[in-house]
Amino acid sequence: MPPTADPATVPGLPESALSPDHLAPLPRGAPPAPWVCRARAVFWLQRSHRRPPFDWLGSPMPFALGGFVDYLDTPVGRYREVFAGNLLRDGVRPLVQIPFMAVDSPASVAGGRLNWALPKTMATFDVDLPNATGEAEGDGWAISIRPGRTGAPSGRLPFPLRRPFAVIGPLGTYVTRPRLHVRPVLVRTRVEGETLSGWLGSGTHPAVVMDGELTVGAPG
Repeated sequence: MPPTADPATVPGLPESALSPDHLAPLPRGAPPAPWVCRARAVFWLQRSHRRPPFDWLGSPMPFALGGFVDYLDTPVGRYREVFAGNLLRDGVRPLVQIPFMAVDSPASVAGGRLNWALPKTMATFDVDLPNATGEAEGDGWAISIRPGRTGAPSGRLPFPLRRPFAVIGPLGTYVTRPRLHVRPVLVRTRVEGETLSGWLGSGTHPAVVMDGELTVGAPG
């Protein structure tokens, strides 16, 4: 059986902390990994504005990965998500460490913290990801994206993405396997929050709009 984490002690940024009001009503269990999910998403890549204070799992690179996801179908139903991750060095293979993640579903909070030790917290969302637009707001923080110059015409997403990528966390490394179509764009980000804003800042970054399926494996 894959390992599980204590939802109350998952490490992450201060903005990922769960208030007692959000922790108390969480489901006691969650569907186990892997999760097969149908989703729309926007991921962007940027340089970090300062060395992150949370490189407890490896050697940090000066790059961060951010994203908004609208999960249309998952083992716990539909929900929205925003995250920020730090790229780490592991030989020649880059890994992503995710110290910040927020969703609008208590069931997703429980699943993320139990299955992958992801520091999910609660937030409110307003997203239109096919048009590279999203807003999320939580306790003491906010993140938004708006489209910059479009890198490809809107409509059908032209490029297939099938290459797996790895995420490292306190329970071990797990692989996410995409079956997506992607379209390049630029996004303008605005980030607020004591730790988030100092790490990510706000600016214009290369990004991709994605639509398809993600399979998130179990750590080990």
